[in-house]
Amino acid sequence: MKENKNIKLDEIGSRLPFTVPDNYFEDFSNQFESAISFNKVSWMRVLRPWLYMAAMFAGIIFISRIGYNVYQDKKTAKVENYDMYVISQVNDAEIFDYYASQEKVTNNN
Repeated sequence: MKENKNIKLDEIGSRLPFTVPDNYFEDFSNQFESAISFNKVSWMRVLRPWLYMAAMFAGIIFISRIGYNVYQDKKTAKVENYDMYVISQVNDAEIFDYYASQEKVTNNN
């Protein structure tokens, strides 16, 4: 392994330790313009994020609609189950008596 030797400034002298590549400043503007120049972009690359966003919103709307329908179905099922329970607790004779009494009340008024 090579040992690092401490170098004094007097030993270096006026020699510059760094160099610039040939024609660096002459070619700099051309290299800079080529680095920032606009490349032709395909329409699919521009359109792809918008398609992804549209698909995401369509999925959100679809899933929320399904959730709403399930909620409404459960709500309707609860009402129907309650109605069926009430009807199952009343026999036919009581229903007939109820409607007969309602008919008497409407005829008297």
